[in-house]
Amino acid sequence: MTRLHSIDRRLRLQRGGVVIWFALLLPVLLGFAALAVDLTRLHLVKVELQNAADAAAMGGARSLTDAGGDPFNWAAASAKALELARQNVANGAQIQDATIETGYWNLQTRSWADTPGTGYFPAVRATIAISGEQNNGPLNLLFAPVLGIDDTDVEATATAVIAPPSGGTGLFPFVIGMKMLDHFWDTSTSSPVLKNGVAPTINLGSIYTFDGEKVLSGQWTTFQSDVKNPNVPFVRDLIENGNSTKLSIGDDTYIQPGAKATLYSEVPVGTTVGMFIVDEVDTDDFVPIVAIAAFHIDGYSQGGKYITGHFVDAAIIPGLEPGDGSGGLYGAYTPPILVK
Repeated sequence: MTRLHSIDRRLRLQRGGVVIWFALLLPVLLGFAALAVDLTRLHLVKVELQNAADAAAMGGARSLTDAGGDPFNWAAASAKALELARQNVANGAQIQDATIETGYWNLQTRSWADTPGTGYFPAVRATIAISGEQNNGPLNLLFAPVLGIDDTDVEATATAVIAPPSGGTGLFPFVIGMKMLDHFWDTSTSSPVLKNGVAPTINLGSIYTFDGEKVLSGQWTTFQSDVKNPNVPFVRDLIENGNSTKLSIGDDTYIQPGAKATLYSEVPVGTTVGMFIVDEVDTDDFVPIVAIAAFHIDGYSQGGKYITGHFVDAAIIPGLEPGDGSGGLYGAYTPPILVK
């Protein structure tokens, strides 16, 4: 009996100890539960803010080449970024506040600058927060008050840049001689030389005379195919789709010896395209690509066998891939790239 009584007493003491330990650990357990629930919520809100910031930065960067820029339309970019930010929802409420900055981003050093410099390209940065002064913040926590934490700030930032190209796909199958840029492009401002306030009309394919030297301004290219005088359907496909295999600055492109007059009726009048630049338009030969330019097509002449148009200071060309600017700045830029 004495032994049974001792065991019963020991069990009662153990049960009492468990109750005491449970009472001591309960706040800790509740704290961990609160932390898990609120951390999950914080993550979800952070993702919502990041998606909104990404959309704002990308949309703003795309508007950098809107009409009215000199050469970049900073005002349009800022307005578009804010507009897109406000189209998103975070923490169950429509976003109202966003900090939009415009400036320059260096792809190599991954750094921001307010003024242009070597290796820095136009960019838009969007920061969206739920804080004490923005978007009805701070974010109230559900269970963390058990630990004495009532609320917190949440923030997301995104930066998007448009960059000069290193090469790409989808280029228009026509090359431009560098001497045309030497006379119709201002490298100090990275914009066309203006005549009476506008970029002058150029007839690509015509012969120009510079300093007494006759220069072929441009000619059709079939990129990696050296089939001479290809049929119209072949070139029509190149006009519609460009080069399907990536070509970069330094690669060779084949320049046709001539072209059928009917080809000129296929050019997309009223569009801005990307064209490869070569030092010399040497026909019936593979010639190195030295740069990429943006050119707006205004029309064509079948009889004269030339394309009329003008250079533009900034245009986003689909299919281009970013470079470091070593190929020069001739108006062609990549689609927006998220860099941070």
